[in-house]
Amino acid sequence: MNYKGFDLAGRVAIVTGSTSGMGLAIARGLAQCGAQVIVSSHLQSDTDAAVSLLASEGFDVKGIPCDITNLDGVKRFAEESKRAFGRVDIVVCHAAGPVPVGPIADTDIDQLGALLLTTVRNNLVLVRQFLPEMAERRYGSVLMTSSIASERASPALGAYGAAKAALNGVVRSIAAEWGQWNVRANALAPSMVRTAFSQIMLNTPEAEKAMAAKSPSNRIAEPDDVVGAAILLASPAGSYISGQTLLIDGGRSII
Repeated sequence: MNYKGFDLAGRVAIVTGSTSGMGLAIARGLAQCGAQVIVSSHLQSDTDAAVSLLASEGFDVKGIPCDITNLDGVKRFAEESKRAFGRVDIVVCHAAGPVPVGPIADTDIDQLGALLLTTVRNNLVLVRQFLPEMAERRYGSVLMTSSIASERASPALGAYGAAKAALNGVVRSIAAEWGQWNVRANALAPSMVRTAFSQIMLNTPEAEKAMAAKSPSNRIAEPDDVVGAAILLASPAGSYISGQTLLIDGGRSII
């Protein structure tokens, strides 16, 4: 096979919230395509464990802790990431702070404010640290983890969906403003994925069966189901895809 569109050799990627679940799966997928990868968690111990795991699999990986809820910590993380491999070409913003569960009309306003700051402001601050250098090199890909809740109302995730919808707007603006320098931005919007976050809604066999039945695929997504889309949008294979919110939902949105 001669097609090299998914080849990320020579590229450096950072993935926040990447020590377990979907974030770890994306970090591994980018590394499998040849990227040098920086993984991160708010806990040093989790960051070190993920580095050890991926290094044992033969990948070139470093770990830098980052608490996405702490603005000063986000800025320090960006500076340390630049120094780790000397450059950053791909930024995957996957980390999230605490998520209020329930209807948006019942959401505590302070919790909503904290969610918006973490999801929108802090991710934007992080990405802005890398945009000028990406533009100078004429290559950059920004991926934001969004959610189907940003496109379809969810009575359990009203505030979360609103925050992710705002994040989708940030993605479109970055794509429009930086596209002339070959910097792309896209959002990954999965439906229910089997992770620690989703367990509150998959806490019984009946709940899982009901959730799976909402999709034509009739199953809950696994973290690896999101990896291919992330690789596409991070790599030259997706070089003409920008400003999009890509639903990864097993067809749920079509019915």
